[in-house]
Amino acid sequence: MKSGGCVNQDSMKKRQIENHLRFYKTYLVGIKNCEQQLDYILPNITTKFGADNHGAFFYVVADSTCNIAIDRIEGKRALDLKEEIEKYKIITQSIEKAIAELKPQEQDFVKYRYFDCSPMHDVKTKLGYSEEKSVYRLRRHVLDKLIISLHNLLSFK
Repeated sequence: MKSGGCVNQDSMKKRQIENHLRFYKTYLVGIKNCEQQLDYILPNITTKFGADNHGAFFYVVADSTCNIAIDRIEGKRALDLKEEIEKYKIITQSIEKAIAELKPQEQDFVKYRYFDCSPMHDVKTKLGYSEEKSVYRLRRHVLDKLIISLHNLLSFK
């Protein structure tokens, strides 16, 4: 039997994992939005590579605002966006890998309950269960697995 502290800590971990699962689609949108902002901040620079009789060459072609834009490349906003993109990518890729290791019915549960935000009654019906407590058992089993495989996400806010 678990002590009271362990039960509370375990349920807190499950809530954190459930929150990451519920926000999975939002993280994907966040990646796209951050990348769009980053594209706006960064300059329009094209790199060229070529070769001739004298050897290979590499040069950069930039627009007229290149000098100003280059100053902004390492600006705080660009760095913050890059960090946010990486954070969201870690979260989404971790979720995808963890779900890929679940059984098909467990994957369906995650999809219905967290990605589609369906209530447990609807999840029960979609999975073909007659008793709601069976779905709660499945939830507990899935979350126990995901706590292990998504442990790295427990520190992300």
